[in-house]
Amino acid sequence: MKRIKVESLEPGDIVLTADGGKTSKFVRLSTRGSVSHAMICVQHGSVIDSTDYGVQARNIQRELYEDDAELLVFRLRAPLSRIHLNLVLDFARFEIGTRYSKIEAARSVIPGSKPRSRQMFCSRLVARAYASAGLQLAPDPDYCTPEEVRISPLLVAVSDIVEPVSKEEIAAWRDRPNPIADTHDAQNAVLAAARRLDPSIENFTDLDRLVQAHPEWDADIARAYRDSGYLELWKTDFEVNPWHYDLDAMEKRTDQSTIIDLRSYCVSTVREAYTGGLRYAVNLVQYQASYGAAGRETTGQLVVLYEQLALNDQMRRETALAWLRRHFPSDASNELERIVPHSELWFSIIDRLEPRLGAIARMSIAKEGASEVCSSCGDPGDDYRLVNSAETMPGVPSLRLCPDCVAIRRTRHGEVLEPLDD
Repeated sequence: MKRIKVESLEPGDIVLTADGGKTSKFVRLSTRGSVSHAMICVQHGSVIDSTDYGVQARNIQRELYEDDAELLVFRLRAPLSRIHLNLVLDFARFEIGTRYSKIEAARSVIPGSKPRSRQMFCSRLVARAYASAGLQLAPDPDYCTPEEVRISPLLVAVSDIVEPVSKEEIAAWRDRPNPIADTHDAQNAVLAAARRLDPSIENFTDLDRLVQAHPEWDADIARAYRDSGYLELWKTDFEVNPWHYDLDAMEKRTDQSTIIDLRSYCVSTVREAYTGGLRYAVNLVQYQASYGAAGRETTGQLVVLYEQLALNDQMRRETALAWLRRHFPSDASNELERIVPHSELWFSIIDRLEPRLGAIARMSIAKEGASEVCSSCGDPGDDYRLVNSAETMPGVPSLRLCPDCVAIRRTRHGEVLEPLDD
């Protein structure tokens, strides 16, 4: 057996596969191609695809293939800015739960009418995700095949992307809990309950709108979230991997047999220190606004959930960073994702999470005629990483602050601020 090397993937990469199964053979024959399935990488180790079970996220390390399977990874020839890449990744994530359309997948290779529904198939998901950022991988993103994605002139193949998987590791994976499968089951249960009320529901974005538009269904949907276990899925990783969230627990795991894997895990975590978990803060802010406006029970449950998820993401990041600073300080310094205040990327994040902060920063910059000013008052400032953002301003990665504002924020608001370059 073999799999894609998790270290070889970057967010936005496209994974194309083919195997010896009947479906794969039929797709390759009908498309006159060498691949039959497409996925998109959205985060370290995480891919999203569309199958018979709908659009779902997967752990690429658990996706195992026979030795004769075709595994390919493609990447844009001209990299996107992080802002535009986020558009691609957000599109894929927002489609989670959307149903699979076998009919439209077949119509991608059959002449005739081509109705354009909101349902997905694998290559449509990938092509539409990139189209959302203005890139057309195929002539028709709504009706394209994995082979058309493979031969896109915008893409280039990535080399050295496959690794063997031993029988011992396969057995070990089988014995471990599978939180991804549990997540799929819970998501499907929630959406199934929603579709009994409104069959047009495709994904969780649709469901959020439904809750706001139909208060008479709020209690039923809130119950579906509870009964499915969706609201408590996060507890599994705390139980299975407590060392993700506690430095002492990580230290207890550290010895000569584990230190290489721990280093790899921690580096991959801090490389996505803020963009990796940004979705938790974005969802939290949106649910807080919706709850403030309408007070739905469902939305209140999701506010509590995303407060926890944002905090978990912070604990995971800071635990990994602290371990690297202790064992591999150069990795901590060189690999930590830093988002410079008042940069284009910074504003793209702040505008979604703290628009008032963004407006104040822009006014200060315009007034002083320079961006090297305090985000709050406009005085000359230095750059700081907001360590405990989950508890103070969820998702805000950094601030440019003068000494007075640093003191005020530390004492009055409880913000933990450290120089960005530390």
